[in-house]
Amino acid sequence: MLLMADDIDADGAGWSGLDEEFTRQVTAVAATPEGRTLAEAHTVGDPAAGKARPLGLPLCLRPGAREELEAFTAAYHRMIEAVVAAWEHDPRLRRVLTLPESLRAQAAAARDTRVHLIRLDLLPQPDGRLGVLETNANGPGGLAVVGRARAAWRPLLTRHGIGLPGPLPADDDAWTGRWLLDLAEQHTGQRPDTVTLLYPHRADRNAVRSYQDGLGALGVRVLHADPRELGTGADGAATLDGEPVRHAYAKIGMRDLQQLAGELGPYLRAVREGALFVQNGLRARVIGDNKLCLAVLSDPRFAGLFDPADHRLVQPAVPWSRNLALCDGPTLRRITRGRRRHVLKSPLDANGRGVVVGPETGDAAWAEAVARAASQGWLVQEYLPSPRLRGGPDGPPVHHDLALGAVNGRLVSAFVRTGHEARLNVARTGRLHPLYL
Repeated sequence: MLLMADDIDADGAGWSGLDEEFTRQVTAVAATPEGRTLAEAHTVGDPAAGKARPLGLPLCLRPGAREELEAFTAAYHRMIEAVVAAWEHDPRLRRVLTLPESLRAQAAAARDTRVHLIRLDLLPQPDGRLGVLETNANGPGGLAVVGRARAAWRPLLTRHGIGLPGPLPADDDAWTGRWLLDLAEQHTGQRPDTVTLLYPHRADRNAVRSYQDGLGALGVRVLHADPRELGTGADGAATLDGEPVRHAYAKIGMRDLQQLAGELGPYLRAVREGALFVQNGLRARVIGDNKLCLAVLSDPRFAGLFDPADHRLVQPAVPWSRNLALCDGPTLRRITRGRRRHVLKSPLDANGRGVVVGPETGDAAWAEAVARAASQGWLVQEYLPSPRLRGGPDGPPVHHDLALGAVNGRLVSAFVRTGHEARLNVARTGRLHPLYL
């Protein structure tokens, strides 16, 4: 159970952005019978698969941080959209931000470059600045789960006299349906009365259930399908058992999208041609979700792609990042010798897969990983130490990060992940904490 912010300098020092007094007060409330019941009631993961885990206790940012984070998130969103829009026409960009063959032609043929939904993962630093880890532009999980938890904790914390900032959009029980319907209406001119939830049937269904509940609360008919089940109608629309499918939420991971691309013809065609609305379309998904975006944002040669004010705000938060396949010999040797200062990331992997953290890797294994990553065009990134929080009165400190969710650049949800590993993914050992701001 998370108790108090800690300023010890073990692997990374504490971050001053969290409200320590709030954390102490919440810890006391959580020790009450009602608090214990509430803490156990909210989980993340798939209960049907036996993978549900309780959320951590709520945290809160210090006053004044919300406005800064809103401005940063909006600027970052515009920069990612600029990368997505320029990718087709800029050969320099395509050389850095590479895609697997199974997705390259699909992204090039897609015309919609709007990025609807992102989650921005950050490692705040002891000096107060932010450090960008990566962007999630697929179907980023956790945003609705922590929204419901923030809303559930609010009455109890308020009764105990703990002041809370105003709610975020995702605190609404029906948020998962509302933002999707609003976007679909905005982009298609039609507010859906039926939405199909598309996901490989072996996938984690936790996020899918959340959207089923949110859409159902708004009176929307919900269908479920594996994207391989879609066909093509006479007018080019996707179909499911002969019925047109024009609006969907797609929970299809990048690894599945690569592996199944040859079986997804009707789905890919309909999204590519605008006959099927899904969040982030196709190009925004495979480019915006690509970790090599950081190699573009970090490189001063691409500064001209962005609004100067956005670039001035965001670029200092982006750690040095490059496509390892494009690094020259001296740079490769520096990276190989400097494992404690670098991290390697497979561009389209998720849930902590395809990440090699230099300080956690032996010299021989690191040299082998660098050689492999260079041959496959992985991202190499400056290692940022994660800030620390104390895990109890006498417990060891834990790593933490900061995740911000946005729709059309507007901040809609936020959470903190904690854990004893540098990789804080909830799919591994990380714990999710609702965050008030």
